[in-house]
Amino acid sequence: MNEMIYLGIIFLSSLIVALLQLPLGTLLLLYHASLGKKIPKKTRTLISSFISGSTLMFFLLLSASCFLIFALTVSGTFTNVSLVVLTSYLVVLGIFSWFFYYKRKNSTELWLPRKITKFINQRAKETHDNSESFSLGVLTVLSEIVFTAPLFLLSGNSILILEPGYQVIALVGFVLVSVLPLIILRIAIRTGKNLADIQRWRLKNKSFFRVITGLSYLILATFILTFLLMGDKI
Repeated sequence: MNEMIYLGIIFLSSLIVALLQLPLGTLLLLYHASLGKKIPKKTRTLISSFISGSTLMFFLLLSASCFLIFALTVSGTFTNVSLVVLTSYLVVLGIFSWFFYYKRKNSTELWLPRKITKFINQRAKETHDNSESFSLGVLTVLSEIVFTAPLFLLSGNSILILEPGYQVIALVGFVLVSVLPLIILRIAIRTGKNLADIQRWRLKNKSFFRVITGLSYLILATFILTFLLMGDKI
């Protein structure tokens, strides 16, 4: 039963990471800029590099979380006090997601400061080789660390508590779920979907994503409060 609780925390955390829109929006920008140059083969390699950079960053952040928790805590896992702090952070992020994650009503522009948004947009337009595309994938994941830090920390803590046989599966599963929207977008483009239609779909469903993201943060906070903080075992 306890393992199911920790696997649930890992799954919910990875689902929230997947719902965040910066990597997906940046990949759309990269697609738009690259396809405008009408070099399909080059586009494929740039997209592959972007997804690889994002995937590696997800993996490194989760691995680093596991290492830091194990190295810096007395018991090798979080205490109740640490869990309370992270749970409170989740509640704040859930409320912030509802009201401030998107800047404008009729746009998918996100909460990021204007200078960072401008820099990411410019880099997406000027990316010409695989190393730049890879770095852009890394950058977009790091840029949302304010929203993802507690998710990586809670997942890392849960992974450390799992039996060794489940740890690698949980880590790989987290990364795969996190990067799944990027893979789905690539498949959609490869099967003939139009970039403009995809962007219109994102705009049309923006309210849904805002609500479900905020709600997911609160569900995860409630899950931790119920099964870990108020339960008999940590």
